[in-house]
Amino acid sequence: MIDPLLEKQIVDPIEKLLIPADNVAHVLDTNTLSHGMLILSTVKYSMIPVLSTKSKLMGLINMPMMINAVTTVEAIEIEKMDQILIRDVMEKDPVTIVEGEPFEKILHRLVDQNFICMIDHEGNFKGIITRRELLKRINHFLHEISIPEKSKELLVKLTLSENLIS
Repeated sequence: MIDPLLEKQIVDPIEKLLIPADNVAHVLDTNTLSHGMLILSTVKYSMIPVLSTKSKLMGLINMPMMINAVTTVEAIEIEKMDQILIRDVMEKDPVTIVEGEPFEKILHRLVDQNFICMIDHEGNFKGIITRRELLKRINHFLHEISIPEKSKELLVKLTLSENLIS
């Protein structure tokens, strides 16, 4: 378990780590692979969320998934990109975090993922939390407590919180 005081120092509130849905490139599950290819080729992410028309998280898609869908032993059949839908080739069970879940769960999930999608209890897409954003916060925190006055202040707070628990 992570000490709540340390958690608060790193991310308070957790939503500060969230890149909101409005700022995240995505495709709809009803889009074609050619549309998905267009979107993915213009953003810095290697994988993006797939949403329904009602903003529900449906899955994730990346370039290799799309290319594999139109590749045969003999050729890459580019013309199929206008016929195949994203929902037919996407990863259908992405790693997610539900709003309100603890910071520790986010940490564990980001060990193996570059980003995780946050959804609400109804499955609506709220945004993404990236490993990069979390590492930036941890880096800032570690540099902050490297300042002697700040580390003393944090130690006092931790000691006080331990005394309150005991």
